[in-house]
Amino acid sequence: MKTPHNIQPSVDNEISIADIIHFFKSHKKMILFFVIIGAILGSLFANFTERVYKGSVLISPAKFAGSFVVNPKITLTKLDMNTFYSKETFLNCNPHFYKDKDYDMSNVVKASVTNDGDLIQLLMQNKNKTVIKDCLNSMIDDIRTSQNRIVDPLIQSKNAELRLAEEKLKNAEELRSKLNDKQIKELKTNSEHFSADVLYTIMILFNNKEIKETMTEINKIKIDLSSEQTKPADKILPINIEKKSALSEKFFAFLGAFLGLFFGILVSLIKKMIQSLTP
Repeated sequence: MKTPHNIQPSVDNEISIADIIHFFKSHKKMILFFVIIGAILGSLFANFTERVYKGSVLISPAKFAGSFVVNPKITLTKLDMNTFYSKETFLNCNPHFYKDKDYDMSNVVKASVTNDGDLIQLLMQNKNKTVIKDCLNSMIDDIRTSQNRIVDPLIQSKNAELRLAEEKLKNAEELRSKLNDKQIKELKTNSEHFSADVLYTIMILFNNKEIKETMTEINKIKIDLSSEQTKPADKILPINIEKKSALSEKFFAFLGAFLGLFFGILVSLIKKMIQSLTP
């Protein structure tokens, strides 16, 4: 009697590797069919599933003369209060603002300070990338406007100091041009004009000192007002927007193929059992 080519348990009720290989060869078309269908359905699921995006941005707070205008931790506290934001920000962060007036901005956008304490990070999730971009840009504008109210008078005052120092330097340089430096070399201790010469010398030395100190003061003010030391709050890099989920279309296709493999094997086993029970 000829032994049928199908999976048969051995005497000790174990299935050999050869039986498994024979099973897959016998039902490869059906199993492959379910694998392909599963991969296609997985890809379609990934494409038609509503995506959620995550936006993030790093903000450098405003500085004046190398120091923060407002401590980043204080700014962080203000960002948790709805009163800090403009009406435009509410509309940009939640287009349905008028239908949902009781929401908190702190629930829409998460703000935190980086580990070094120098930057503020804003994080937001939404189904619409445009909403994320408009919302974060509006928040940056609110932070910049708030801190500019503090820094602008300081900059104006420092510019006034610079103008006064430059005027002082100009007057000192004009005085130096009128003084005769050669008289210091011609100074004679036995001259009857000794007292006048000494006074004249002191004037020259004082004038030179004043010019030097004024130039130092001007240089310091210019450094304090430089773009590296004094700058408005602004984002470090463009707003970064990416999918919230790390599961890509390839992942869902692979998952669908795996499930298809499972169902293909299951259907093949059921089909084989039915065939074995059929007379």
